[in-house]
Amino acid sequence: MAAASSSAPIHYKYDVFLSFRGEDTRYSFTAHLYEALRQAGIATFRDDDEIREGQELKPEIERSITESRASIIVFSENFANSRWCLDELWLILRQKRKGCHLVFPVFYKVDPSDVRNQRGSFTIKAKDGAEGLKWTQDNVKRWKAALSEVADFKGMVVSGYEPAFIRHVVEKVYFELGLKLHRTPTGLTGIETRAEVINSWLRYEQPGSPVLAISGMGGSGKTTLAKHIYYSNKQNFESSSFLEEIQNQPDGLLGVQKKLLIDISGNNNLMISNTFEGALQIEKTIHMNRVLIVVDDIDDKDKLSLLFGTKEFHTQSKIIITTRLLNIDTWFDSIAWRCHVFKMELLNCHESLELLCCHAFGSKIPMEGFKELAVKLAQYCGGNPLALKVLGSSLSNTAQDHWTRNDMIDVWRSRIDSLNSLEGDLDNKIQNVLEKSFKSLPCDSHKEMFLHIACLFVGEYASHVERILENDYHAKSGMVILINRCLISLSRNGLRLTMHKLLQDMTRKIVRNESKDPAKQSRVWRYDESYRLLRKGDGSERIEGLALNMLKFSEGRRSEAFRTSSLVKMKNLKFLHLSGVKLIGSYENFPELRWLRWHGFNLNIIPQGLLMRTLVAIDMSYGKLTKFEMPMV
Repeated sequence: MAAASSSAPIHYKYDVFLSFRGEDTRYSFTAHLYEALRQAGIATFRDDDEIREGQELKPEIERSITESRASIIVFSENFANSRWCLDELWLILRQKRKGCHLVFPVFYKVDPSDVRNQRGSFTIKAKDGAEGLKWTQDNVKRWKAALSEVADFKGMVVSGYEPAFIRHVVEKVYFELGLKLHRTPTGLTGIETRAEVINSWLRYEQPGSPVLAISGMGGSGKTTLAKHIYYSNKQNFESSSFLEEIQNQPDGLLGVQKKLLIDISGNNNLMISNTFEGALQIEKTIHMNRVLIVVDDIDDKDKLSLLFGTKEFHTQSKIIITTRLLNIDTWFDSIAWRCHVFKMELLNCHESLELLCCHAFGSKIPMEGFKELAVKLAQYCGGNPLALKVLGSSLSNTAQDHWTRNDMIDVWRSRIDSLNSLEGDLDNKIQNVLEKSFKSLPCDSHKEMFLHIACLFVGEYASHVERILENDYHAKSGMVILINRCLISLSRNGLRLTMHKLLQDMTRKIVRNESKDPAKQSRVWRYDESYRLLRKGDGSERIEGLALNMLKFSEGRRSEAFRTSSLVKMKNLKFLHLSGVKLIGSYENFPELRWLRWHGFNLNIIPQGLLMRTLVAIDMSYGKLTKFEMPMV
């Protein structure tokens, strides 16, 4: 979700212009300061290119100074050796004289009196030869005046623990610019109420409870909440670090450890050669200092152990983890740390509609003529913030013209129809986020079981499904894993399997992507596709599950009968769900089913070929059956 815009007047592009000598501090102090400003939400301009000898001061530098509310000038040993730094200083002070620009001098390993009196490395004088074209008497005179003037400002001398000093600089900038300590991103609803519990935990000082996990399905707002908590509370800790996308770091886990150590220790020169050394250094730093760490999107216990080690120790530090796992608290039992699990609540109906409207209409309420459609779309999203944002933005409409608005209403209706179909027509942005949970499942059997549940078993009794799938997919352990990864859940009474609509659509899209031809897909749940397969006899060995409800068709079609040979072709069919279907023909060589539900069965006796020993569950309700014989085992 987008970060909030600055509270500065609209003509300002930046809050802060950062002036520094690249060769002195670009990859050390200034890099850390810039990152701290950026993470705190302070819009900061930093020139990322080294200005080389013979180059003129770039026009965008002067423009950026005038477009900034304030400047931070980092004076370091070689600052006065650069005419570009001196020119920046002069331009900054010129902007200050206009009465609309704040200046924050920072003295890094230099004495402010040397700056004021141009002593030591701050001695400057006119030069001869080619350099004399720029180092003229006039330029040197105005540069000296600028150095003397800025040194008289109330500046900050770097001393002590560097991360703590940088935090002090950030806080001072916030205060002087009149910014809020934390800017909540725009377009968020319900975040403050969800943050209350975690903020309370952060204030809890008991050493044995240093870890909290924010758990929930993909797109539920875990990362957004973690960032809100982080930026709201980081100033209360000695140092802090926000680690994201640790799975995709080019230097692997060792690179993640180095970034974490730099953030929380302030030492840019730490040398660690392997992850074991890194874990020891991290343990030591967390133990000795009060730090705040957020690890975003982790579901690997080994990576967590390598980051923080497995040694038991007491600490006043706080660690927040975002994960799709509900049982992550068990990971910490071995080191006697208590991990609190905060289950991410999805948005309620009011919050969902508000968030959708923010992205679709730029307001908290629907545009005239869109209310009913907006409510339907919000209901489809099921409280998932990512889906509300993506779908709202994709249907964005602020047009006031009557005809344009009518056209957009038709577009909304079309999109809602496609989403509510059984095709699994999910937006790719949403699909990619949700699919991470599916891809992270440890075993192929778990993935196959999940696909079966999503396509055929949502709403069924969990105990029944467990028995049906146990022999093929080890369902007793597999369903625990699916629940812990927020992929499936149980109904309020704990009896039936439930699944978020978006996860079900994500799963069905995976199946549909197997082939454009339903006959070559592993599961067929759309009744119109199942009807065509049976009518034409187009079944294949690829199909493992099929559902067909003829009661959903018109009266004229309901009496139509299909030949059993269409199903015989589906040699790997395990799960068959029929309602009001009439079959004629031989049941010899019929697929070896695990589950058969045939409501409205049209015969008095079950044919022998249909009662095979592989059946685990059979349901022949609401039919003409008068005699039932158990299959031979």
